Amino acid sequence: MDNNESQDRYGDSKRNSNAKSERVAVVGAVRSPFVKSFGVFENETALSLSLRVATELIARTGVQASDVDECIWGVVIPQTKNANLAREIVLFSGLPTSIAGFTLNKACDSSLQTAEIAADRIRLGKNQLVLAGGVEVLSDVPIPFSDEARRFLTKMSRARSFKERLSLIGSVNPKWFLPKPPALAEPFTGLTMGEHAEIMCVKNNVSRERQDELAYKSHINAAKATEAGYLKDEIIPIWCGKDKTIFVDKDNMIRPETTIEAMSKLKPVFDRKTGTITAGNASPLTDGAAGLLLASENYVKEKNLPVLGYIVDFITVGVDPNDQLLIGPAYTIPKILKNNNLRKEDIDVYEIHEAFAGQVLSCLDAMKNEKFCREKLDMPVFGDIPVDKLNIQGGAIAIGHPFGATGARLIGNALRIAKRKNGKYALVSVCAAGGIGMSVLLETK
Repeated sequence: MDNNESQDRYGDSKRNSNAKSERVAVVGAVRSPFVKSFGVFENETALSLSLRVATELIARTGVQASDVDECIWGVVIPQTKNANLAREIVLFSGLPTSIAGFTLNKACDSSLQTAEIAADRIRLGKNQLVLAGGVEVLSDVPIPFSDEARRFLTKMSRARSFKERLSLIGSVNPKWFLPKPPALAEPFTGLTMGEHAEIMCVKNNVSRERQDELAYKSHINAAKATEAGYLKDEIIPIWCGKDKTIFVDKDNMIRPETTIEAMSKLKPVFDRKTGTITAGNASPLTDGAAGLLLASENYVKEKNLPVLGYIVDFITVGVDPNDQLLIGPAYTIPKILKNNNLRKEDIDVYEIHEAFAGQVLSCLDAMKNEKFCREKLDMPVFGDIPVDKLNIQGGAIAIGHPFGATGARLIGNALRIAKRKNGKYALVSVCAAGGIGMSVLLETK
């Protein structure tokens, strides 16, 4: 296989159809407010926000806590104090200790992956009720020391005498203990996500004007949805701050007052000379958590539970990081529809994660490019996604992007919009670090 081609891990329609023995229902979907990192959630942790989401899911749906079979949670920045966050959610929330839990990292696809694993376990009959979701609290990112400092501290802990410790101290270089921030670059390419997005914008001829226009619409649509009260059902209020005296019940990065003119004045942040990506047309660093409660259809009927919608199918692809790192949705959207014998017109709500406006536009342009569709997808041209079906209530550029939580937010958001529009199908697609793309097909009826 050519390095530029996607490697489709879940694209076999026969295998997919055999796995769909029982429908998987989304009976709950809630999240914290998404807020700017190093702000009002600076005293929160991945565990504290996840606990609020998990306990609220149980309370709102009214399910018996003892019926939960498993907790599966995503987080991208490693939490050294919560090595298995999912299990600690179970233990600290007061859920029965018999409930197992495990934590995963699939970059920005993390909470989509938790939902897929949960759905698969339910379809296989192993579970009937699962907590799935994810979190990111960049305000509480662990800051590691240098390798030299780590080796010194290890030797000090093993030293058996005062003389040995004194000898080690004499060899210390103070520079070893300067904080070492987490790496932002892709390990495989050495470039940051923003630099990869700039490459995509150049390769696909995506102008600064188009990027700013998409970002502007994201803020306006998110502001309108907030004002209309459409997000109240999904956002749980949080008391935060050192003394828990700060009340947050809305996302705090939406800018309804912004203008395209104001955005056009912002300086590029990754390629300062000729770049087009700015702080205005990229998603900001964000703290937040989001969760889902998934159940078998038999369990839903037995307990007479309300249902937001149903999980239909998932697909994951890998793309060459050296080519277009964030192009994954351009592969997964056409493929998942083909696997389920659907046309693009059958989808009522599309959600494409807004890591960068230029990345979204690159994916949209690729899907209506005959050469791309023929060579990369082995399909006829996919065509345009109607603007009135895409990111209807804004996206991550306005709302924010806690890496581990975005997928779960998008599932709940897409289903609520589809139900409000009396639509049947919704499709969520998320790009991720490492050259990964993932989509989930959802149904409301």
